[in-house]
Amino acid sequence: MYLTFYVQDAGYGDTDLMVYVRAEAALERCLEKAERESVWRFEPDDAPLFEAILRQGDRQLDGVPSYVYVDACARLDRFTLSGRSSPLPSAARMQ
Repeated sequence: MYLTFYVQDAGYGDTDLMVYVRAEAALERCLEKAERESVWRFEPDDAPLFEAILRQGDRQLDGVPSYVYVDACARLDRFTLSGRSSPLPSAARMQ
């Protein structure tokens, strides 16, 4: 999800930012439920969010230069080491 976001942030994609925000929230709910109930499952209503991100990722694979992926992977690596909870813009997550 975040790799697709980073590639889009580099100018290759048009998925609404709120789709990423809502998918991130769905993932957080899924993880919380897994911790409480040992149930690893997204809610059916969340599926379209992930489908939209997967479709965006497929389109990116078809037409993005490799250096964009390399840069996006580097950004993802930096994020995973940063201790931040999300790479998405905080203003979007507050809506």
